[in-house]
Amino acid sequence: MSQRSSKVQKDVSKSTANKLVVICVDRDDDVGEKTGISTPVIGRDACIEAAQRLALEDPEDADSNSIFAAIKTYEDLISKGYQVEVATITGVKDRGVQADEKILREARIILEKFDANGAVIVSDGED
Repeated sequence: MSQRSSKVQKDVSKSTANKLVVICVDRDDDVGEKTGISTPVIGRDACIEAAQRLALEDPEDADSNSIFAAIKTYEDLISKGYQVEVATITGVKDRGVQADEKILREARIILEKFDANGAVIVSDGED
């Protein structure tokens, strides 16, 4: 074992949250509205596909970059030894409480499939 990999293992073992989910939140559902993709989108490849489709539909939409940022965060965490999943969840077009309720439902779906003990949230920063 290299000195670097043993340091990473020590860092991960010190953390109380070593099974993480990276969640990209699209509160106004641009992913669904512009691409027709159903959410939650779970997994690296599925998130890449969603980000690419959104970027092709609307190259100026910041949500595609947010999804790519979530994927980059996911890859960085894996390289540090964490168990990680990545997902994209959405609210609804009109935002508000209904968007928040949908985001909560989708977050619960993710946690049913991947038993994380920590999360990293990524968004485009608008909401």
